[in-house]
Amino acid sequence: MISMLRGEIVQNNGADITLMVSGVGYLVHVPSGIEQSLTCGEEVTLFTTLIAREDSLDLYGFIDQRQKEIFSLLLNVSGVGPKTAMNVISGIEPNRFLEEVVSENITYLSSLPGIGKKSAQRIVLELKEKIAKLYKTRGRTGPVDISEDAVAALVALGYSENQARKAVGCVQADSVENLVRGALKELM
Repeated sequence: MISMLRGEIVQNNGADITLMVSGVGYLVHVPSGIEQSLTCGEEVTLFTTLIAREDSLDLYGFIDQRQKEIFSLLLNVSGVGPKTAMNVISGIEPNRFLEEVVSENITYLSSLPGIGKKSAQRIVLELKEKIAKLYKTRGRTGPVDISEDAVAALVALGYSENQARKAVGCVQADSVENLVRGALKELM
């Protein structure tokens, strides 16, 4: 499985980019909206998911680890395929999505691209418990997210939000302090 790629963007076609990694060009589907921040010639790290079917191998890439996690969660919901999951990822702020699922906000979920009322109800039914367990709530409805705290700390140190999110997305840590330290190393 290809879980992460780091390389140079050689082509940007909106919903797809071609990422050159060690002489191999990978066609990667990306959420709409992020392609505007990706420019040809730029080196980027993408968290990826490979979906193998009888007639194709499709690679989906995300700037943020949280987007990849939500994409994978959505694929486990009956009736939600990769195209719908990408539409949802394109129209959400990841932490808000998780909070709305946990708080069972059907109205918000059904307002997302490609999601109707029945799909929203299925998402809540099938994901609420998983999200609550994965992101351990602290007496509130939303998940705890140390990455947001780390991004805020890096922004306070003078980095742009985009730089901070990319750096934090490249680091795995169990505390805000360790996440900030690792992200600072990435930024150097």
